[in-house]
Amino acid sequence: MKFSQVVEQWGTFEIELHASEKFDNPFRDVWVQAIFRIGDEYKRVNGFYDGGSVWRIRFMPEKKGNYQFIVSSSTAELDGLEGSFSSTAPSEGNHGPVRVSGTHFTYADGTPFFVMGTTAYAWTYRPEEVRTQTLESFSKYGFNKIRMLVFPKYYGGMVNDVKIDYDPPVFPFAGKPKEFDFQTLLPEYFRNYEERVKDLMTLGIEADIILFHPYDAWGIDSGMRQADDLFYVNYLIARLAAYRNVWWSLANEFDISSTQEGMFCARTDRKDWDLIGATIKANDPHGHPISVHNLPMRYIYPNRDWLSHVSIQHPDTYTLLLELKHQYNKPIVNDEYQYEGNIKDEWGNSDGETTLFRHWLSAMAGAYASHGEVFKIDGNETDLFWSYGGTLIGESAPRLKFMKEILESCPYQEMQRDWANTDGHHYFALSKGIDEYLFFCRYDLSGKGFWFGSYDGSRTEYEVFVYDAWNCVEKEKLTVKEIEGNHLLPIKAWTVYRLKRKGKEL
Repeated sequence: MKFSQVVEQWGTFEIELHASEKFDNPFRDVWVQAIFRIGDEYKRVNGFYDGGSVWRIRFMPEKKGNYQFIVSSSTAELDGLEGSFSSTAPSEGNHGPVRVSGTHFTYADGTPFFVMGTTAYAWTYRPEEVRTQTLESFSKYGFNKIRMLVFPKYYGGMVNDVKIDYDPPVFPFAGKPKEFDFQTLLPEYFRNYEERVKDLMTLGIEADIILFHPYDAWGIDSGMRQADDLFYVNYLIARLAAYRNVWWSLANEFDISSTQEGMFCARTDRKDWDLIGATIKANDPHGHPISVHNLPMRYIYPNRDWLSHVSIQHPDTYTLLLELKHQYNKPIVNDEYQYEGNIKDEWGNSDGETTLFRHWLSAMAGAYASHGEVFKIDGNETDLFWSYGGTLIGESAPRLKFMKEILESCPYQEMQRDWANTDGHHYFALSKGIDEYLFFCRYDLSGKGFWFGSYDGSRTEYEVFVYDAWNCVEKEKLTVKEIEGNHLLPIKAWTVYRLKRKGKEL
């Protein structure tokens, strides 16, 4: 029996166990778990069956120091192993899992995390060449959270403009489409998926794992009963929770359903989402973020203890996000505000300017968003980045990277909406008291400038960085005083101003 004796903090420690006994269904018939202790603290972690004679237990050490563990199991061969390992300092770039901090996100080591998401629902089971291109696009444009389904995706499009129908090399469950045995999982499918999660972790990218979705031609979503749902969810927790970059999303569009006659409808009870969310919160030993995603015209999921942040779909990325921040007092992520692309359906034909504007608005609301791209190239209606990955070609991706760089240079999590410098159409503002400001202009507004400073007669001096948000350049650097500066910072389309009060460390 082999296992690593040294693991970095927030790395993955794994125990591999073998049993020679044969079982009718080793997924159902055997349980295995371990208790990990450091000092007076302990965590109980469930293991999982990984095919053949192999069971695994995975654990993410969240502290530095010496851990002891003991394994227990329903079968004697796997029961009673004891051991220890050391958790050492994290390597460069390992900031730990993302945690919720008020209405924002922070890595476990205290480093702020600014969500810059994108979408590639079914990239995980495409050929290696496509997966490589996809990872290169994620990294090239600075995306750090990827929305990705566990199950394969099918979509025909309301006007047959999009055709998403590739079968995965293997399916998640034993059997065949429309006749799956949902209590017998195929480890090969999940091994491939976890390798994609690890690929993202290597790049410092969060995997927003979408557990269920209705876009299915194989009888998975319609065939799984409640016992199957929980069986599968607990298997994924055991298999994936030890990776620090995991987020859980209960569903893509949880409120899509159909009538008995097969007509489209929207309702909230397709599955027991509260039970699934509470199960994840109770059984995930590492407390990863949990959300659930909606149709744009129907239900935003109500606040729950298990809901760490709000994931929505809606093209209003400013006023709605402000309302939701006030209502939930949790981070808000507009994970789908419609995609940049060239298909007929309105959800996938936004131009680059609209996409960039919507994303900037989410930030100026003190919230976050996820991008997506749906371009048909040479009439190819299948190989679309939004579903299968590949190479990003749109106008918004490089400009979103520039936006992220600007926002990460600010104390974003400490800034509030500055209503005095926001008209809700031409220009928007965030500020940290009178010490720092961020102004974003979408359209020209002749004769108007921004107001900033203390207005106590002291004529506070500011360092001002001026950016062109569309052409992705820093245009100039100014030093201005509060009164005269209000005339020197005009409202000009795609202009961003970052101000810092002189005497404060830049």
